[in-house]
Amino acid sequence: MDKNKFSSWIVLLILLACLNLSICKEKECCTSLLLESDEVVHKQHGDRLGFYTQLGYYGARPAYRQQGGHFFLFYHEDEQHWIDSHYFYGATLFSKLVNEMDGYCLEDHNNWSFYNGSVLTYSEMLTSKCSKIEEVCCKEIKISSANSEVKTGNQSFYGEESKDSLGDYKAIGMNNGRFIYQKKNHDRFLEYGDRYWLVSSGVGRTSGHIHHPRGSVCPEHIEKEWQISDKNEDGQWVWKDDPDLKITCVKQMNDMKHKLVSDTTSPVAQPYTQIDPIEQASSFSAGAVAFGCISMLLLSMMIAFFARRFYRAWGRGSHGKQLLFETMDIE
Repeated sequence: MDKNKFSSWIVLLILLACLNLSICKEKECCTSLLLESDEVVHKQHGDRLGFYTQLGYYGARPAYRQQGGHFFLFYHEDEQHWIDSHYFYGATLFSKLVNEMDGYCLEDHNNWSFYNGSVLTYSEMLTSKCSKIEEVCCKEIKISSANSEVKTGNQSFYGEESKDSLGDYKAIGMNNGRFIYQKKNHDRFLEYGDRYWLVSSGVGRTSGHIHHPRGSVCPEHIEKEWQISDKNEDGQWVWKDDPDLKITCVKQMNDMKHKLVSDTTSPVAQPYTQIDPIEQASSFSAGAVAFGCISMLLLSMMIAFFARRFYRAWGRGSHGKQLLFETMDIE
């Protein structure tokens, strides 16, 4: 064997070792993720968005359940894509969101579509990514408005109930993939209901005092279209726009780790605090395992072959360069 052949054997050995390490590497997926979009999808399917955590596996891939909600995300093996479900893993009836890709991890690629009435419509704004709610949303918020003290004659812009709904709130749990907030020392709650944010006097109520008709994953990301309850001339309760109502973080963000992309007319999710690394799920594909085993077997055979030649050359009294040349059959 000449020196060129010897070099080729060495290169082959190195390539096999590198390939074995890279292909057999564990596949890591998010155990906690955020499904987010713009106001178009929020208006129709906002209750399906929000934060999800992994709950086992389905279809040989990680599967997820909405935090504090009723929706699931899983891989549909027959259709070879990811979908949502209001019922359980495997249920395809009334699925409204579809990610047309067959990757092992849901966050591998965003090719999401949503049902716009009866038509499946692609949306580049609909995304799934690794994230936890503490990374994106404020735990403590303040609801305020410059109109809270405004009067026209004897008539106040704010009624008593709406005005009492302003103030500092703190997260107490989760509902529909978002935080539920309670005003300190008051029976006032801000929660995301059926595709809207609502401040009311009790969790789960469908009527209240402050309202937003579309929403976001975090209330502090909404910059307009907040409404307050008011009585019209007929004495009926209606929603009245308050362009000056805003929600802000009480505790400002310390670390900017991620930036969630949205359009110019909808809220943009901004992370504000650093959390501990997420524990990752992992798996091996059958092909990677088989290839790794074959490459390891070939490597073992080559080592055994050259070890035998080395032993025979040593037995014949070869030493130094002569021992190396005879082992490698270099003339």
